[in-house]
Amino acid sequence: MAGITFFDSKECEWADMSILFAGTPLVKVRGLKYKASKSKQHLHGAGDEPISIQSGNRTYEGQIKVLKGALDNMNDAAQAAGGNDILDMDFDIVVTYKPAPGRPLQTDTLLGVQVKDFEKGWEQGAKNMDITLPIIFMSLK
Repeated sequence: MAGITFFDSKECEWADMSILFAGTPLVKVRGLKYKASKSKQHLHGAGDEPISIQSGNRTYEGQIKVLKGALDNMNDAAQAAGGNDILDMDFDIVVTYKPAPGRPLQTDTLLGVQVKDFEKGWEQGAKNMDITLPIIFMSLK
């Protein structure tokens, strides 16, 4: 298959990724997951085998893991915009994967992101606090 490299290509590394949260670089990020889903189900007619697959609505969700200081900064930004905390914000997240030999620049944009909830917690001996923020968003470009 011409044009497809199956080996000797550079995979994306954590250090190759940068994240913009509401237009500001997010450096206190420890993890990011996001997905697009589309509702699908079998359509049955005569017999016991499906005759097609029907599809429905798309949904978008994920999670972003940040350090406590990042959550504090996000809550401050929400308050400056007239909200109580990050739960009152609507923002975009832009994820950029740097180019490398054999890999072009790639960008994913999560549009209309909202945080569903947050929970703070500590354990004995902890050196930092990681907070996982479940997110939903309107579109993935």
